[in-house]
Amino acid sequence: MFCNFTRLSLVILERILKQLVEFLESFIVIALVLAGLGGISYNLFRTNGWLETTLGHIWELDTQYILIAVPMVVGAVVLFNMWRGGRVIHSKTSIIPNLLLYSLFGAGVYFVGRYVLTGTV
Repeated sequence: MFCNFTRLSLVILERILKQLVEFLESFIVIALVLAGLGGISYNLFRTNGWLETTLGHIWELDTQYILIAVPMVVGAVVLFNMWRGGRVIHSKTSIIPNLLLYSLFGAGVYFVGRYVLTGTV
């Protein structure tokens, strides 16, 4: 009887520890994804951030670059339509959500590491 009780309590303890580890893993992943999203948003929208710098460079373009941009846009539209048509026909699942999640996770690791090492985001 004592041996069965001990075995049962070990199984319950093992199950509880497994759930605790899974919860902590999920919590860390969510925290890093949110840190990545926050770091990207901060650097994108702050004064002299990525968005302001990019838009500033776009407004400085000369008209000669429009001749290069038109074929690029047409090519991008054609490739997008080919990609979309192929996905509908073959009904493939998208890996884009996974790539987005892993990218945000990686950005979170970067921004948390940068904050720990330098004190800035």
